[in-house]
Amino acid sequence: MTDQTIVPAPATIEAVEEFVETTVRERGARMDATGEFDKDLLDQAAALGLVRLIFDDDLRLDLSRMPLAHEVSERLTAVCAPLAMEVGVMRLVSYLLARFAPAPVRDRWLPLTVAGKAYGSFALSEPEAGTDLRGMTTVARRDGDHYVLDGGKCWVGFAPVADYAIVLCKAETDARFAKTLALVVDMASEGASGEWGPRLSGYRGLPNGILTFDGVRVPAGHALEVEGFAGMMDGLNMARIDAAAYACGLLRAALEESVARAAHREAFGGKIGDLPSIQIKLGRMRAAYQAARELTLRAAESYMAKPGGDQDLISVAKMTASDFARDHTDQAMQIFGASGMVIGSRVERLHRDAKATQIFDGTSEIHETMVGRRLVRAYARTNGGDFMAGW
Repeated sequence: MTDQTIVPAPATIEAVEEFVETTVRERGARMDATGEFDKDLLDQAAALGLVRLIFDDDLRLDLSRMPLAHEVSERLTAVCAPLAMEVGVMRLVSYLLARFAPAPVRDRWLPLTVAGKAYGSFALSEPEAGTDLRGMTTVARRDGDHYVLDGGKCWVGFAPVADYAIVLCKAETDARFAKTLALVVDMASEGASGEWGPRLSGYRGLPNGILTFDGVRVPAGHALEVEGFAGMMDGLNMARIDAAAYACGLLRAALEESVARAAHREAFGGKIGDLPSIQIKLGRMRAAYQAARELTLRAAESYMAKPGGDQDLISVAKMTASDFARDHTDQAMQIFGASGMVIGSRVERLHRDAKATQIFDGTSEIHETMVGRRLVRAYARTNGGDFMAGW
């Protein structure tokens, strides 16, 4: 850590709530309207200590703080989903640096990242290799004490503004099952570039885009000290828990808006909240929110208990929370009627943002497939015995 880098203390939930109400709520609406990255808002979040929630005072990992981190993600998402994801990505790359990076690489980037002075990208997806990561074609070839990196990544958070990127690539060849590496690439290196990608319907203002690597020379000592695919999957599981927390935040906001609407909107000689059809919607929304929160907490606890967490539980939490978020933000729009379709209204924003949670960090389809596959394999392994033991 340099003398110039002052790492903020972790925030309390009370400080987060004050930040949300005094700053984030209004700025989040503006970010959605303009689609512009609000760097100052992210800098304020980092200064509040939101990136370093999973670290102790000496910047050692302390995963016992995972439940707090995901409570913060939920609170932020309820008013500004892109800010929550920006904080989540910064926390994710910080985790990977702390856990797997060689000391010189960790010491260069970790203090800067948790202080909000550097942005790092988590670079997995490619144009023809999203969910199917084995289909990626980004390759690093060894040349003396360096790797030469060629290829590109897309749908990458912070791509247009990244100071560095943690890049999953194949070693020597793009063969499907080639050995993989995860390289920490200084984006100021010759041949490395980042740019904005297409504008998304949700999470507007998130700096998302494309990374390109054209003969980039990366010191061999800048590879994570773990097999690339395994290390990045460890990180991806953390991202999936975050995604479940984002979905919980969207559910929370949908419930808040829907109850207020039901309590105040008059129709047919009374409040619409007196109608059984509306009460049923609210009851199911409340149940979905509680179920999603409990699953997300259990997933976070599993990550605290062992490296990478319980993959099945994480998949179930991410899939369930995101599907619930999409379903019930749709019901919130129904409760609001035509006014819920007004572009930029809170309910319309929630509806758009919820769709994204079903797609990033593994689509709902891939999660249900992975869970189903492991069920079949567990049944075969136990010869039809207690294949759900421990679940």
